[in-house]
Amino acid sequence: MTQSAPAKFRVIIVGAGPVGLYLTHALLRANINCLVLEKDESVFRHQGAGLVLFPQTIRLLDQIGLYEKAIGHCDIYPNVTDVLARNGQVIRSTSLWSILGERHAYPPTGFSRGQFIALLYENLPEKETRIKTGAAVVDIETHENGVKVHLKDGSVEEGSAVIGIDGAYSKTRRIMQRLAQTPPDTYPMIAAYQGLYGRFRPYAGLQKGTFYQSRGSGIVLQTMAGEETGYFAFLRAIPPTAEPKRYTSEERDRVADELANIAAAPGVSFKDIWDRTFKETAALASQEEGYCDKWYRGRIALAGDAAHKNTSSMGMGVNMGISSAAVLANELYRTLQSEPDPSTEAVENAFARYQETRDSEASEQHIQGRLHVRRLTWETWADWFSDRIVFPWVSVETVAGSVGEVIKRGQILEYVPFEDRKVEVPWVHTPVTR
Repeated sequence: MTQSAPAKFRVIIVGAGPVGLYLTHALLRANINCLVLEKDESVFRHQGAGLVLFPQTIRLLDQIGLYEKAIGHCDIYPNVTDVLARNGQVIRSTSLWSILGERHAYPPTGFSRGQFIALLYENLPEKETRIKTGAAVVDIETHENGVKVHLKDGSVEEGSAVIGIDGAYSKTRRIMQRLAQTPPDTYPMIAAYQGLYGRFRPYAGLQKGTFYQSRGSGIVLQTMAGEETGYFAFLRAIPPTAEPKRYTSEERDRVADELANIAAAPGVSFKDIWDRTFKETAALASQEEGYCDKWYRGRIALAGDAAHKNTSSMGMGVNMGISSAAVLANELYRTLQSEPDPSTEAVENAFARYQETRDSEASEQHIQGRLHVRRLTWETWADWFSDRIVFPWVSVETVAGSVGEVIKRGQILEYVPFEDRKVEVPWVHTPVTR
């Protein structure tokens, strides 16, 4: 049975994306009261974006009873094939993701963002009262015993702490940094890439169960070919900008036309995929990179893209965010066990431990993510040399071992009893058993 924490403490979560919804599940498992504020009128948005969940994230879903429910709403991609964008020539093809699944109990799994949000939302207890949509945050007040979150409609939500999981241009982060009067971040959110993504009908030229990665000068196209549907994400370099931008469907279609002749796979052009794309799922968006120096101040903390963000090229964004959410939940649970009505100092100490626990891995992944997208898009001669000359000779065992180092350090909710599945590579963090 799940252990409980006092219910008086109330956490206000800003943002009902995958990380915010997972954190809600995790807090409720600890009997920690919480409310999610979502600025949009619906939690179901960005239907065309594909997500890859790695074993450490699927394990966390398994712990809260969602893994079995996810089967049938996702695709498994055992194979990874790298090709050249100019002609579709195969650089290498491996069973990397199959190897990861064998070693870590769960294979990397593909979802649409909409499917994953639906999984988390539909299985959330008391979801009608836990999530407030159309609730844009305009300001946050902090005081000795709690917080007041002011919303655009004039209403105020009161709580004990605020956790901002509201994206790269986080309103929570801007308010927190204003209150703390902190200097600019060392790596502020900058968009140096533009992303075009969507969902498409199956195409005979793509091998089902394969993740394709096509690269060239200034561009990378990643395509997941599933059983009944596929997903693509196209990144291309743009002049760096700190200004958020929303693109029109006309701009989206123009970019798709410009990229039409890029090879997605041998004998398959991007035009072949675009012609089969459900256009209502397709979107053009900025792809930001940035790293917040400090993720907390008093009773306010940040997680997910609000704290650190890379482009989608490595597919680690949601995975990193959910791992951070698990650590946040653990720290709040521990604090409430010893102090049911914690002081601001106690809450801030919990948030400090959270960043201390996550900072090393998050900063390393931030660095690796920046290097990864630049290698794939051949930003410099050295990047081209690394990708075209060195990378093909790196064994799949070496790559699996490197990725496995991240996977095996996956987090676990320390207060939720759980029997781990059999693995070849032991987990660093183990759960309490039933």
